[in-house]
Amino acid sequence: MSEVISAIIERDTYDSILYAVLGGLLLLSIYHLTLFFQNRDKSYFLYSSYTFFSFLAYMPVAESGFLYDLSNYFHFDYYSKNLFTIIFNAVYFLFFAQFLNVKKTSPTFYKIIVIPIYVLIGIAVIGFILLKTGITKMIFEEFYKAFVYIITAHTIVSFYILTKVKNNLKYYIIFGGIILYICSILGEQSNRQLPSINISKKMGDFIYFVGLIIENIAFSFALGRRQRSNYREKVLFNKNLIVEMQKNVQLKDKINLQHQKRLEVENDRIKYQRENSDLRLSILQNQMNPHFIFNALNSIKYYILENDTKNAVDYLTKFSKIIRTILVSSTVKEFTLDEELQSIKVYVDIENLRFNHKINFTVFIDPNIDINQIKLPPMVLQPYIENAIIHGVALVENKKIDIEILAKNEWIEIRISDNGVGRREAAKTAFDIKTLVNLWVQKSPMEC
Repeated sequence: MSEVISAIIERDTYDSILYAVLGGLLLLSIYHLTLFFQNRDKSYFLYSSYTFFSFLAYMPVAESGFLYDLSNYFHFDYYSKNLFTIIFNAVYFLFFAQFLNVKKTSPTFYKIIVIPIYVLIGIAVIGFILLKTGITKMIFEEFYKAFVYIITAHTIVSFYILTKVKNNLKYYIIFGGIILYICSILGEQSNRQLPSINISKKMGDFIYFVGLIIENIAFSFALGRRQRSNYREKVLFNKNLIVEMQKNVQLKDKINLQHQKRLEVENDRIKYQRENSDLRLSILQNQMNPHFIFNALNSIKYYILENDTKNAVDYLTKFSKIIRTILVSSTVKEFTLDEELQSIKVYVDIENLRFNHKINFTVFIDPNIDINQIKLPPMVLQPYIENAIIHGVALVENKKIDIEILAKNEWIEIRISDNGVGRREAAKTAFDIKTLVNLWVQKSPMEC
């Protein structure tokens, strides 16, 4: 049976098998070179080189047809076949070292695998050049004889290293490498002529071709599995990227909402400040009745015309003080209670200059109160004193206005009273009325 199969292969189908194998190797080389340019993955380039040099190594085997003519055109011979055989076997180690990313796992293991390969390629190329130039054949011939044993030892060491690499794709490489190695050993001239084997050259080539096909199928499965794994990682990465982008959009919307709220708060704050400024201006405008200012100026004018220099100067000094107080109150947020009472006293002194019977103005302060620590809006008491004078004591002879500052638990009570007729009865009759104004100012620990 084996003789029949051998006869069929050698007589009928050898050339067809050879062309099919070489054509497949060339197509694999072109296909993976295209993948290299698309992905810039060095593994594809090395695999393309491996299949291409395998193609070149067995071109001289063709006995007819296009490959035979092409091989003669480039002067490929027995020595060219040996050189390309050394190179594609060497590239095989570079390929799986790159494919399995051995360098990342262990730079030392990577050097053990690739450095001897570069040395072998260098010796082979130099020996081939010396052979072709006619200097000597011995170096190349002796090296090729030793190459089988050297590459066998290196294969054993490299496959042992692969067992230490944590990458499941290594099993494809090991399986394909072992099959090809066994088939190549069986196809070697020195081995196929052994009595226990005893096969022809074409049958040995056929066995090698079978091993080469199996190895390339294993490599193709490994490359396909890695490509599928890379695709899944890419899809997962894109999904995660989309999720992160959606989170970023949500975060952006949240930040924009926060900015909008912050802007609204800032606008409210500005609006409040503007309203507060308008209110303070309104308070300032209402703090002093324009009639008071006109009356004060007319009184000063009267004293000047009467050559009453003393009263004129005294009147003018007090008037300047009250005006300065008004201006200061427009630039500060608060007065101490002591400053407020001093302003009220100056105001009452000015009003007294135009009455025949002066106002009896008294201030009572609770001994437990430190008026220098109590804070309140500037000139907030002046409108109440002004009302007490205009609508109260202006129509009575015995004018009396009292201010009482009392401590009430956690509060300060400021009570203003007078003995005037009051607003409602000012135009009807004159009788004593007591006006009570309670101002509550919270007394904090820092202020009291």
